[in-house]
This record gives sequence, structure tokens and C-alpha cells, in this order.
Amino acid sequence: MKFRKQPKSVFFFIIPILMFCMIGCDGDDDNQVETIPLFLEGNYVGTWNSETPSATFIDYGISANLQISGTNTLSGSWFGTSNFEVCCSNGDNDGTITMEISGNEITSFLLDDVIPDCSGVFTGTGVIRESDNALVIDFMGTDCDGLHDGEMVFIKE
Repeated sequence: MKFRKQPKSVFFFIIPILMFCMIGCDGDDDNQVETIPLFLEGNYVGTWNSETPSATFIDYGISANLQISGTNTLSGSWFGTSNFEVCCSNGDNDGTITMEISGNEITSFLLDDVIPDCSGVFTGTGVIRESDNALVIDFMGTDCDGLHDGEMVFIKE
């Protein structure tokens, strides 16, 4: 059996294709989208601790109902009570929460408080505490009491 000698042009065509395949198939999962674990959905009770120039809040009871609303977003209703009842507004809740999650970090937190005559916007970051999956948020924001600097902790009910 005799083999024919292949022309060099075939190798110049095959080599780049092989190199492209090797680069594209490196097994790296960098493009994998991280999603929020389902167990983070649900009802949370918690505490609000903050100081303002005119008031101090220590373990003030709050609650929230949170759902996964995007690939890495947790959002829902916020209540200025620890029993999921409206304390101070005329609506179905006292505000809304939206937070972006990456791993065990809360990379962005937003509370839009709709309490009449005392509405405010609060932003921050935080962590998902591994021991009990609590949402621990360091926040700042302003409402009728002034500039708040504090921490909210939500524990799943």
C-alpha cells in the first residue's frame, strides 16, 4: 500500500482549525450563570438597628416576603412590623426590597420605603450568614428621621 504525499496547503488549513477547537474547548465554565438558591425565597422576620441625628432604633421588628425575580435578584414586600402586617402605609406593604445576590454576598440592596410623610430610600450591601442563612445588610438612607446608618438582619421564618 502506497501513501500519497499530502500537499502542504491541507496542513495550513487543518492546523488553524485544530488550534481554534483547542482554545474554544478549554473546559472553563466562566460563562456559567450563577443563580440564587431556591431556599432563599420565603418569609423573613428581622430587626432594624440604626442611628439618626434625631432617633435611635434598636432591634425594631421588621418582616419581608421575598421571591427570586431574576437570575441573581431577590425582591418583594417589606413591612415595618415583625408580623407581615402594614404598619404605616395605606397599601399592601410598607415598601419594597430588591437585592442582587452573588454567592454568599448581597452586592446591592435597595429598600423603597413608602410610609406616608416618612418615605425614604435605603441602600447597602451585605452577606448571607452561613450559620442560619440570614440576610445581613449594612445600609444607609434618609427618611423623616434623617440619615440612617445601620444594619438589618432578616431570618427566614
